[in-house]
Amino acid sequence: MLRLSAAATGVRESIFAALHGRIEAFRAHGGALIPLQIGDTYLKPPPAALATNRDGHRELTVYGRPAGLPELREAIAAFRRARGLTVAESAANVHVGCGCTHALFCAVRAILDPGADVLVATPYWPLFPGLLTTAGGHAVEVPISSKLYAQPDYDIVAALEAARTNATRAVYLISPNNPDGMVYGREQLEAVASFAKRHDLWVLSDEVYADFVYTGEHTSIATLPGMASRTVASFSLSKSHALAGARIGYVVASERVIDATRRISNHTVYNVPVAMQRVAHAAMTTGDDWLQQAHGTYLRARDATSVALQAMQLSHDLPRGGSFFFIDLSARLAGRPMQDLLERCIDEGVLLAPGGAFGAGFDEHVRLCFTGVPIDEVLEGVRRLSRVLESFE
Repeated sequence: MLRLSAAATGVRESIFAALHGRIEAFRAHGGALIPLQIGDTYLKPPPAALATNRDGHRELTVYGRPAGLPELREAIAAFRRARGLTVAESAANVHVGCGCTHALFCAVRAILDPGADVLVATPYWPLFPGLLTTAGGHAVEVPISSKLYAQPDYDIVAALEAARTNATRAVYLISPNNPDGMVYGREQLEAVASFAKRHDLWVLSDEVYADFVYTGEHTSIATLPGMASRTVASFSLSKSHALAGARIGYVVASERVIDATRRISNHTVYNVPVAMQRVAHAAMTTGDDWLQQAHGTYLRARDATSVALQAMQLSHDLPRGGSFFFIDLSARLAGRPMQDLLERCIDEGVLLAPGGAFGAGFDEHVRLCFTGVPIDEVLEGVRRLSRVLESFE
């Protein structure tokens, strides 16, 4: 039999594959699941994005520019500059992809050769290791953000040094972090930057939740001295402007990196659908009031969810940004496997993401999204989780 590629066989299945049958059985009986497992929003996008339909027929019959619409890239650069990302000097520093995953994949292929090791701060976004595998790289896990809540002075450099190999070419970190909501402070980012400069490494800075920080403030590592030329910062309008269905994401980097990323992108999707870029442009140029309102809505949801978890006596770190709680259930599982809990939750009508998908050592955690449904549904989902946990006692 002909063999599949190493990339195909090396990428793990969806974290929900093992639960698919249970989910379908629940739905077949008319059950309505509360989806707290995925990073989504129930909010409508900015009104101008919904109304956009300029020259629609032309945008269905002609190709667009592989790097993205110039006006969208200019709007992105201005948006990010206004929020402190100085490397976003112009459209030349922006590449638009078909979602952040695609944009980041193209950037990874632009800067890393097959066989490269990337130090990945854990817990991490579950798709990144697979993205790296398909690009020929290898993820080396380094516990960082999970340590910082308990130990703000945790020695990040020592952790990175211990994990570094001769093949290490980059560091990947997320701030605000998915799944635990950690927002790296300037001193912590300076530690990562000093390590990257000392070993001449790239930094892949995932900043898709940068617009939703509740405690402290967001700083991009690209703004630190000597880091603009070696950092690729990635963003997603799925998160910032509620446009997951439009599939618009982007990376911001030096012109040299963006030029190389565009060449890679030419040979993947060629150009992102222009009609969707028009929607993104409308959202980015009219959506500041919407962003402020969404921020307030999410902050209230975070706080209400935290109160509910405290009432259940579930120890948790209060997320400083993003959309998730990352909850350690080890004391409540009573030795039972996580699969049992997740299946019982489905039977109760609530979906959660299993912690094992976010890195080694998190098999007894779950990720709970507090922005995907209205807060009353989030709290009902928490009550359903409580009933499952009570049944374990």
